[in-house]
Amino acid sequence: MSEKFHTLLLKDVNKTTEDAVVLTFDVPETLASTYDFIHGQYLTVKASIDGEDVQRAYSLCSSPIDKSWKVAVKKVPGGRFSTYANEILEPGHALEVMPPDGRFYVNLEPDKQRNYIAFAGGSGITPILSIIKTHLAGEPGSTFKLFFTNKNSA
Repeated sequence: MSEKFHTLLLKDVNKTTEDAVVLTFDVPETLASTYDFIHGQYLTVKASIDGEDVQRAYSLCSSPIDKSWKVAVKKVPGGRFSTYANEILEPGHALEVMPPDGRFYVNLEPDKQRNYIAFAGGSGITPILSIIKTHLAGEPGSTFKLFFTNKNSA
């Protein structure tokens, strides 16, 4: 993994709930192999907010099979980056982004028929979304059961 940040533009900023936004990065073809990822990995993003460099790590909620790089950012009271992401960021804005990292995954074995169980709460669902989609597509004989809780039904 490279420890280098690259400037990526936001392709889309989707307000999914009152206090959460999904950021979709536009990864140019020249950096596509650098940003190849495995289901369950995360991106470290950096922005200059009021003159201060602020870095945060967010799990990818998209699947590698989508060839899309999406992270969900839940607004946290007093959170510098989460407030910035939810209130300021728009498509076309640039962020500094490190290549994907993390080992929160199970390798795909297409010939296996496994039964997976996942437990998630609130914004902890983000890496699980990537994992579920990737495993169901990559292990067609496998199943996934998800236990999920949230503050409200929305």
